[in-house]
Formats: sequence, C-alpha cells, structure tokens
Amino acid sequence: MTPSRRETLQWMMAAAALPLARWTPPAMAAGHPPPFTVVVDWPAALPPPPPAQGYGRDPDLMAPKVTWPLILSKAQRATVDLLGDLILPADERSPGAGTLGVGAFVDEWISAPYPTQRKDREQVLGGLIWLEAQSRALHGAAFAAITPAQRAGLLDALTVTAPVAMMAKPVAFMDTLRHLFVLGFYSLPEGKADMGFIGDQPTPGDYPGPSPEALTHFAAILAALGLAVS
Repeated sequence: MTPSRRETLQWMMAAAALPLARWTPPAMAAGHPPPFTVVVDWPAALPPPPPAQGYGRDPDLMAPKVTWPLILSKAQRATVDLLGDLILPADERSPGAGTLGVGAFVDEWISAPYPTQRKDREQVLGGLIWLEAQSRALHGAAFAAITPAQRAGLLDALTVTAPVAMMAKPVAFMDTLRHLFVLGFYSLPEGKADMGFIGDQPTPGDYPGPSPEALTHFAAILAALGLAVS
C-alpha cells in the first residue's frame, strides 16, 4: 500500500492529535551490552533538512496542501515498512503496520518542518543509516537482505531498557520509531478496529441519559475535587 501525499498528511495530522505519551525507559544501574562484538559508530553528521514551510496557521484539514519535500530514500522507506511489519505484525484482526504503509506516514512525519518532527528526523534518519551500517558490518548485507533470524538479533539488541553507552543512540532510535509506528497505526481505521474503537454511535429513540456506571464515575471525580453532586 502506498498512500498519496494528501492521505499521509491527513494521517499525520490525525496522529498528532492523539494523546499518546512516549515511553521512557526506567533508570538502571548497569548497562545491557549488545549480543554482538562489532558496533559501528552512530553517524557523525546528517544531511541538513531541505528548506520547507509548514501548512500555515489555518489549514484546510479536508484538503491539506503538501508544502515540504519528503526526505527518505526508496530503500529507507522499504526498510521502515519492513520494520513496521516486524514490530507491529499482521494477526487475525489486521495487516501489519508496514503493509498498511506506515513507511509513508513516518516519511511524512519526519519531513515536516516542525520542532517535534525535526527532532524525530534526527533519531530516525540517523538510526536508519546506523542500522544499514551495522547490518553490513555483522552480516555483509543490507538489513532488508539478511535473514529473519539475523534481523531478529539486531532488533533484540535495540529493545533493551538500559543499553551500554555505545548502544544508547541506536536504542533511542528504535524507541522513537516504535512510538511512531503505534502513533500511525492507531490513527488508521484498521488500527482503531484492532483495538475495538467504535466511535460515536447513534442512540435510537429518546436519550436515556448517562449510565449508572458513568454517574458513579462522575460522582467519584466530584468527590475527589471536594464538590457536591447537584
């Protein structure tokens, strides 16, 4: 699946409105060493982002205009989709995130000229460059070309809570990418269906009023605030 720029921009804006907090790994005394002996250096420098403008103060959300160039190469987009299907794989309820085109979402997100997106750009772009170099150093081939077991070994090393210093940036890259996968996936109809979200539903006949459970919850909140139920 390859969404259009307009679709991915709408997807990105919907995701930006979701209250999904980033996961912060707990502090631990000792670092977790990687399972391999060779660790390539994190990229010393990244190419500067191309000049770009945002979509304005009052965008038309139903017909957004794409105002910035995309920065990921075709190979990098394919790697992101591959990682999407590995991290959020297909199951009986939905396709994998990569199959749904999460690479297009990530590309749109990190290409946008806003502070949060620019920060994520540094993590994701640097991480993709590092991942390719690390894959070639260990296995002599690009990440997309190595075996599933070799990919799993690399991903396992990037999902620890307390990495050693040489792995801190690669692990932070995967944390950022995983966050973006979840953000994008659950902004899509397939993701909403996966978690059972049904949205607003019409109520036939006269409105019956709040349920007893809702009233009990509301009363508890008022009590916690020191307010009386009227």
